[in-house]
Amino acid sequence: MLIVTATIRAQPQHAETLHAVMTRLALDSRKETGCNAYRVFRAMQDPALFSTFEEWTNAAAEQRHMASAHVAEAFQAATPLLAAPPEFRRFVEI
Repeated sequence: MLIVTATIRAQPQHAETLHAVMTRLALDSRKETGCNAYRVFRAMQDPALFSTFEEWTNAAAEQRHMASAHVAEAFQAATPLLAAPPEFRRFVEI
């Protein structure tokens, strides 16, 4: 199992648009083979701050996800909305 977390910060004026992009990304990602979970969270005290929690059956499933068309579309739509590059962390179960 592979867990991936991401921290994503929108420019404040683009937070609602990024919310829509992240929602679509999660819906599409949950349909992928090897995706056990894909959840998006938004900070209550800072609506421009998002976090994702992804659970993949293995690294190959996550790599296919990252190479998919819907991820490329989401990155293209999200990039101009961001205040900083996303921070990704990958964890394996021990």
